[in-house]
Amino acid sequence: MRCSCLEYDVVMSRSQAVSVDAALVDATAAAIARWGLSETTLERVADAGGMSRATIYRRGVSRDQLIDALTARAAEEFRRALWPALSGAESAAQRLRLALEAICAVADEHLDLLAGLFLAHGEVFHQPGPDALVVDVFAEPFERLLRDGAMDGTLRQVPATVTATVLFNTVGWGYIHLRASHHWPAEATRDAVLNLVLQGVLAHPDQPIS
Repeated sequence: MRCSCLEYDVVMSRSQAVSVDAALVDATAAAIARWGLSETTLERVADAGGMSRATIYRRGVSRDQLIDALTARAAEEFRRALWPALSGAESAAQRLRLALEAICAVADEHLDLLAGLFLAHGEVFHQPGPDALVVDVFAEPFERLLRDGAMDGTLRQVPATVTATVLFNTVGWGYIHLRASHHWPAEATRDAVLNLVLQGVLAHPDQPIS
């Protein structure tokens, strides 16, 4: 996996500009899980963390810095979850399925939080507009896998950057919506979503990935 992703570096530098301790990041996650991102305020972060509003203001952190710190933590966890798929010896098609399964597994670990972020309108996880596609830390691993698959013949030749972003968002948010809003079981949701999206990129969609 490329470690020089611009989006990851930007998020990390922004979140580290002001020290944000883990308790505040946890409180931010709890507030978003309860109220949703658009309704999360510093006052609600303080309430979720069991601290006074004066305390959180004295720490000198803004709502944006808390969101940045939470995003950076999510990016690091995401990178760790995808590493086995990126570093394995299987075909690109097999590793792509493993990576998409990892998205679903991470989503289940943080389902309430991610459901609260579902209508974030670009505030978290990506920057709006086509120019941002080249620096999206969450789509970047899939871009690499798509390029690998075009080389080993297991995946179709597709516009890798755009398709990677579509894959991440379709699987990630589709899975979260079906799990959190429709209450589908995890395995059935994962298989339904992955079997559908993989048909669009596999070089031989009639052959099972084994």
